[in-house]
Amino acid sequence: MKTVATVILLLFTHGAMAQLWLIDPLEAIYPDSNPVTDSYSSSLKQDVPLGGIAEVHLLIKIPIGETFTVVASKDGHVLKGVWSELVEVPIEQNTGLDSRTEQFSNQINPYVIRRAPFRKFEVIRPLSDPKLSSKTIFTALRLAIPMSSNLTKGNHKIDILVNSNTMHLNGTLKVKVHSAVLPALDKSQFFYTNWFNLRQMEEQHDLIRWSESWFAMLKKYAKLMAHGRQNSITIPHDLIRFEAGTFVLEHEKMKRYIDVFKNEGFKYFEAPHLMYRGDNDDWSDPELKVVFTKKGYFSEEGKADIEALIRVIYDFVKANNLEKHWLQHIADEPTSANAGCYQQVAQQIKSLFPEVQIMEATNDRDGLVGAIDIWCPLINDFQENELFFREREKHGERVLVYTCLVPGGKWLNRTLDMEHLRQVYFGWGAAFYDTAGYLHWGLNQYQADPYVQSVVHHPSPAASANNFLPAGDTHIIYPGTHGPLSSIRFEAHRLGCEDYDVLQLLKQKKPRKHNRLVEKLFKSYTDYNVSIQDYRKTKKKLLKSIE
Repeated sequence: MKTVATVILLLFTHGAMAQLWLIDPLEAIYPDSNPVTDSYSSSLKQDVPLGGIAEVHLLIKIPIGETFTVVASKDGHVLKGVWSELVEVPIEQNTGLDSRTEQFSNQINPYVIRRAPFRKFEVIRPLSDPKLSSKTIFTALRLAIPMSSNLTKGNHKIDILVNSNTMHLNGTLKVKVHSAVLPALDKSQFFYTNWFNLRQMEEQHDLIRWSESWFAMLKKYAKLMAHGRQNSITIPHDLIRFEAGTFVLEHEKMKRYIDVFKNEGFKYFEAPHLMYRGDNDDWSDPELKVVFTKKGYFSEEGKADIEALIRVIYDFVKANNLEKHWLQHIADEPTSANAGCYQQVAQQIKSLFPEVQIMEATNDRDGLVGAIDIWCPLINDFQENELFFREREKHGERVLVYTCLVPGGKWLNRTLDMEHLRQVYFGWGAAFYDTAGYLHWGLNQYQADPYVQSVVHHPSPAASANNFLPAGDTHIIYPGTHGPLSSIRFEAHRLGCEDYDVLQLLKQKKPRKHNRLVEKLFKSYTDYNVSIQDYRKTKKKLLKSIE
């Protein structure tokens, strides 16, 4: 026997009746079918801090091909530039129970929002014209109102109207703007970085590196990253080159590149990795190689290369007063196999540049003690070995966390078949554990057209045939015609970063209240509340607690 909810779902999947629902932006929505229940309605309430964004998603069911317009108004005045279309993407395989996709270990992951393959609304494409046509059974739009649209402290009512030749649908968004002020990005206490692929930016937008049009596009990317509360950026490798036996740093280009991000409020600049595992990506090799020359570090030539590299980097950092903002990577994800080599490289770097902060996404612990200033373990490594990292903090070191194709299952991550609250809770997790922030490798590391393919084979030459990166692991923003586009996941992660900063305001005034509110939603990276309603209620209490 079909349940009432199933009957309603089938009705709105195949029926002809037009309808409008206002959906919380953290709710996953789909172009083919949606679990339409009594919780779906044409009105929604939202609580935001001063400096935040009032946002809601519209789920519209009208006949495919019908043209319609959408208007939002406040106090009788039409709001401009607030609408975006939500674009669907495919999810070909589900995230694995432990890592990668289910194919990797042949285990079903029960902690996904839907069984693959399916399609989901994900990309946020701004609308220049509020007139559009439905392409799928369900159409989805996004209304996002910044504080610059006269959303002052107090209550606001936003009227929404969807019109076509055959229908007139109405919705209402009620916004309470609290007196709690969201800190500007340059005042944020949350460290957040997504690694940026310049080559992909150039290929997607047909740009020549270091041209004026390239810098104009770079500003658009920097602006979107800053909107998402990212405040650290990677420095491109090609600003340092090896020619005629000498390392050359492009001072003017590097300064201009850094200034683009400084102007958007970025505080940290991550120097490129100096070492790697070799062209065969051999994880068992104890010797790291110099990226720029491919020389092994255990050779005299390798050590000489590192000395020359650090000297040119040091000169630039000192000349531009970046000592407190410069973060140096050595080799990505050092393991127990190459930890000894990593230690030697770190000691050499510190002897030449004592002030530098060495930061790394790590795959080892004990072998790296004393070599790293800012640890970035996977969240499962951190949670399972918290005492080790607490000990490192006693030595003045900081701890961030990261995720990538690992971990899967119920762990927090950013893949496309997970609840959006998981992205939000990276901020709440940092508040709970008192860690410093979050790192991810995939801002725009596309291995395929992200509109066509979300699951890609692992790019490592050593990867087995069943080794796939989970859906969306390579990216959290999308290429648009005129610049980068945000995503629902990116906005959810932004919300978590904002929550962290607001939670810090509460922690300063009422630490016990801070702890109680955090623990209402988050107890560990595998134990958290997936109720969007509970999250919103707790968020409201948070904002009221600061007033």
